[in-house]
Amino acid sequence: MNVNFPGKLGKRLLTSMIVSTVVIVIVVIVSTYGVRYFLNVNIQGQRALDSIEGSTNELFKALIDQETGQRGYNLTKDVSFLEPYNKGVSAFSESSEALLQKTTAFSKLDEEAKKVIELGHYWQEHYGELLVDQAEEGKEPNVEFMFEGKQAIDHFRIEVDKLAEQIEAERSIVRNSMQMRINATLGTLMFLLIGIVLINLWINFRLLKSVIRPIVELSRSVKHYTNHDFSQPIPSYQKEDELFELVQNVDLMRKELSNSIHTLEQKVNFDELTGLYNRRFFNEFMVREWESAMEYAEPFSLIICDIDHYKSYNDTFGHLAGDECLRTISKLLQSYNHDPLNLAARYGGEEFAIILLLRTEEEALVVAEEIRKGIEDLQIPHPASPTSSYVTVSLGVATIVPTESMVPNNIIQLADEAMYKSKQNGRNRVTAAHLLNV
Repeated sequence: MNVNFPGKLGKRLLTSMIVSTVVIVIVVIVSTYGVRYFLNVNIQGQRALDSIEGSTNELFKALIDQETGQRGYNLTKDVSFLEPYNKGVSAFSESSEALLQKTTAFSKLDEEAKKVIELGHYWQEHYGELLVDQAEEGKEPNVEFMFEGKQAIDHFRIEVDKLAEQIEAERSIVRNSMQMRINATLGTLMFLLIGIVLINLWINFRLLKSVIRPIVELSRSVKHYTNHDFSQPIPSYQKEDELFELVQNVDLMRKELSNSIHTLEQKVNFDELTGLYNRRFFNEFMVREWESAMEYAEPFSLIICDIDHYKSYNDTFGHLAGDECLRTISKLLQSYNHDPLNLAARYGGEEFAIILLLRTEEEALVVAEEIRKGIEDLQIPHPASPTSSYVTVSLGVATIVPTESMVPNNIIQLADEAMYKSKQNGRNRVTAAHLLNV
């Protein structure tokens, strides 16, 4: 029996497969090197921006050290405060030179860096040096002059923040440039691969041509779904067969799973009535951030807020109106959740809690007063309140730098006691608790 293998058709298939394989390997190798090159360019750009960010932080720290040393020397006349001041002066000069050298390749950053350095020099020449000289001469600093110095420092901080934002913008530009180049490379790769595969499929595997690609795309989509990324759409497939049913079932599964996970997250982390974070999430966040604040010796502030005469409000208008009152106040508090260093939650009933990270007591008091006035300005009528014609709140504020001997309940107790002190002193006010009262 004479078997001609692989035969003419087999030879054509084999030739097509070999040619396709060689072309695919070449394209993949070229694309891989292209992707690696673009990644290296991105890494170099990101490292340069990391270095600029580091110099910016050193520049900022140097000026803050000067301000801290100057302020301590002005208040205590202790010459030991001059050491951080003098070191800050030297570090500021070095950081300025380093920053200007590193930003030469980024015109926008270079311009913003010059503004920051100019503001730093302005504070040094017009306030820092003069305040230190006055202290050395035994003169008391003028309050208005010191306030102007603080404004100069605040202006410097604002420009540093702008520089940091500009650095992030440059990061995005570098990343986007890399992504565009990689996408172009991958797009070219995909185009060539699909072309080669389609030629082979058109010759011998017409059925597979219409089935394999949707299955591959569906597999990619399912991988995204396993990572809870439901934005990835299902592949488009129009032929009514078993694969069409599979695609539609996967899409149905995607929608139902997305809704279920979203609903579960809402129930687990958010208060159903107000939309704020619930007590459970508040407790988890507090424990986690308390440990972080303790590790880095950072201030941790808590505001407890309670609606004044809420029971009489419910008795006057009914529980539905009471719920609407809670929702209205919660909308105002929700704005504080836009800052990752804040967390506003419903603590229980008509009580709310706001965690402020990296805030001093003075800063926390400013936020608390802002909340108190903001709620009062909502002008929610409350004729049954002996405090005001409108709904008001009483707030307690506590700030602690956690230590190992403390637990989160310490600051909760302090803020709660301060809130009740506000109640005792006439309501619609803010009261600060101090660590000495623990």
